[in-house]
Amino acid sequence: MPKDQKIIQKSDLLAPDVYEKNRRQMRKELVEFKKDRRVPLGPYATFYFECYETMLAQVQEMLHIEKGGDEQLNDELTAYNPLIPNGKELVSTLMFEIDNPVIRAT
Repeated sequence: MPKDQKIIQKSDLLAPDVYEKNRRQMRKELVEFKKDRRVPLGPYATFYFECYETMLAQVQEMLHIEKGGDEQLNDELTAYNPLIPNGKELVSTLMFEIDNPVIRAT
C-alpha cells in the first residue's frame, strides 16, 4: 500500500450512539465540505470527487441507516475503501439528479 494511502478501519468510526447524537451537525459540515468537490456536468449529472472524509461519512451513514452492526461493517469497508483515492489518483462518483418525475421515468 502506498504510504500516502489511507483506508477506513473500524477504529475510525464513531459509536452508533455518538454518531446519532452528532449526525445532524456532521451532515451539515459534510454538505459544506463537498461543495468544493462537486463538478456539475449538464443539467442532471454531477461528479463528486471522493476522499477519505467523504467515504468515512458514507460508511458511517450506511451503518446508521441499515443498522447492520459488525456484520455489515466488513461489507461497507469492502465497498467504500476502494473509492478512497490511492496516492495521486482521482476518484469520483457520478450522480444523476432528476427532480422531474416525467423525465426520470423515461
